[in-house]
Amino acid sequence: MYIACCMTSGKRSSFMIKTAADKFLAFTVFILLLHFSIYGQVSISQLLTKLKNAPNDSVKVGVYNEIFAHYQYSNPDSAIYYLEQGLNQFSEKNYRYGIASMTTSLGYQDGAQGRIELARKRQTEALKIFEEIKCKNGIASAHNGLGVIEGRTGHYDAAVKHFMTALKIFEAISDTNGVTNTYLKLGVVNEINNNLDKALNYYNKALSLTPDTPVTTSQVFLYNNIGIIYGKKGDLKTSLSYFQKALENSNKPEFTGVRILSIINTGIVYHEFGNNEKALEYYNNALQITKNKNLPEEHARIMINIAAITSMNNPANAITELKEALSIAKKIDNKAILEEIYNGMLDIYKKTKNYKDALSLMEEQRDLEDSLYTVDKAKEIANLESVYELEQSNARIKELKSDEQRNLLKKDIIVVIAACLAIALLFISIYYRKTKRLNEQLYIRESELKKSNNVKDKLFSIIGHDLKGPIGNIPMMLKILDDETTTPEERKFLLETMAEHVHASMDTLDKLLYWGKSQIKGIGTKPEVFKPSKYIENNIKLTKSSADLKHITVINKTDPGLTIYGDRAHFDFIIRNLLSNAVKFTHANGTVEITAADSSKRTGFTVFAVKDNGLGIPKEKLTNIFEPFSSSTVGTANEKGTSMGLLLCKEFVIENGGDICVESEPGKGSTFYFTFKTAS
Repeated sequence: MYIACCMTSGKRSSFMIKTAADKFLAFTVFILLLHFSIYGQVSISQLLTKLKNAPNDSVKVGVYNEIFAHYQYSNPDSAIYYLEQGLNQFSEKNYRYGIASMTTSLGYQDGAQGRIELARKRQTEALKIFEEIKCKNGIASAHNGLGVIEGRTGHYDAAVKHFMTALKIFEAISDTNGVTNTYLKLGVVNEINNNLDKALNYYNKALSLTPDTPVTTSQVFLYNNIGIIYGKKGDLKTSLSYFQKALENSNKPEFTGVRILSIINTGIVYHEFGNNEKALEYYNNALQITKNKNLPEEHARIMINIAAITSMNNPANAITELKEALSIAKKIDNKAILEEIYNGMLDIYKKTKNYKDALSLMEEQRDLEDSLYTVDKAKEIANLESVYELEQSNARIKELKSDEQRNLLKKDIIVVIAACLAIALLFISIYYRKTKRLNEQLYIRESELKKSNNVKDKLFSIIGHDLKGPIGNIPMMLKILDDETTTPEERKFLLETMAEHVHASMDTLDKLLYWGKSQIKGIGTKPEVFKPSKYIENNIKLTKSSADLKHITVINKTDPGLTIYGDRAHFDFIIRNLLSNAVKFTHANGTVEITAADSSKRTGFTVFAVKDNGLGIPKEKLTNIFEPFSSSTVGTANEKGTSMGLLLCKEFVIENGGDICVESEPGKGSTFYFTFKTAS
């Protein structure tokens, strides 16, 4: 879908089709497009005869892929049947190329029908075999397949890495069809990130490599995608002409995938023109095809488009249609479509003043956005493409240098060999030493820059995840508070919610500033000998009010005479955060204990333990609880928190040469352990 927002008769439609929607309809292009789209289209009887008379297994592989291309959209079950038949035959003979080829084709079909994990497993297996037998074309095709899977699940930077790898291989072996299809995929990724001119450049490159006749799947996909680009640029007339061109050339079963896209996009243009009746006619036509061919992703997108029209007069029905799309998107684990659905539902909830459901949905949407865009994907993709272009430039420079060296060699023969050799050796020696010094300086500068960039990226990622979330919802709540129809009960609920978000934001900001000061200004540890009991008692006093409210008993069992060696400020921060978390997640009338003992695993270290008998931590969260963006949990008294505290605790413990870990069981509480050096 390329329309940024739907407009009719000069007024806004019932809900906007967000920028996220722009990304995901066109993305189907390289999910469905296969590497054997150049096969000529012949009857199935001819293909079966060709298969029967195939002189060897290598020819059979090509015929099986032709059969798959024939059945891929017209009869997916038959496509899978013949691929599995080929896989069984080649497995019995242990013909590795045939096994890998059938496996990667099955992976494409699994991806098209929403079986994402199975598709990823098949493509990975195929890649491993192709690498073992050193089949370059197969390696590139498997990388394209893996890139499609990463793109489908919203990991665009990972997708580009696979596509760039495939492009290098296809170019090296002069595989024009492979280059064409990979250009198309790279065009889609740039389109997703609104690099429209660059996307159009990739599409035109691909189109220049496709023959005029016979019409191929790649060519029809390109007509569709170029139409999307012009639609995003606002040139709807040109956009419609490309979609119509795609439809005119896709009236055969083998073009079903791209035909669905072109039908939907044509409907979108009519919707933009204000002809909703015509738009629904196209949508319903495409919907029937997706149901018959079992294409869940396209089914979900069409329901979103239909809901955009339904919402104008019947918001309740539109919500039902979006929930149908939501169920499909969750089933196939497509985060991109989920984001689009959330946007649509949120707009309808706002229009109908269903604020409670809107707030609940906003929380789900924020979690989804974190998983999709924890870093600037568009920048990462641009960097990946720049690396590829730089490698190409270096290769050309290397060729020029080789030519220059050959010319110099010819000239050297004419001059006095001894004199030239002496001068050359002297020059090389001086140049080598100078170059070595420059390289050493460059390496140091690159290391410093890399470290600085890592700190910057981590800082912005933390801001986007832990600080943006609580603050981002406040404008929406203030808008609801300002609404005269909001009841006193709703106002009280909103004020309490905003207070929690403000406290969470202040806590995050405090920790962020603490961490940023130590990272950016380069303030390291200041180790010294000190008694930890003083800091433990001070922090018990600081948490006393929170503990008293819940009637929680905090017990300090550490030896007052114990001395350790490390950074006092870091130790104080660690104890404060672990103790605060223990009180937060302990039930009323519970107990929190702090102990210290000699380490049995590391001589010369003291093990501190902060133990509670509260909520406990689910097993699936234990593995990444100290990592960035670990999801926070609400306390036993609905206390808000962030994932920053434990991340900083881990960093400070490691800086002081220690370790940190946790043992926990849901319902029975948690114990956090960390070590500091014992003072000698």
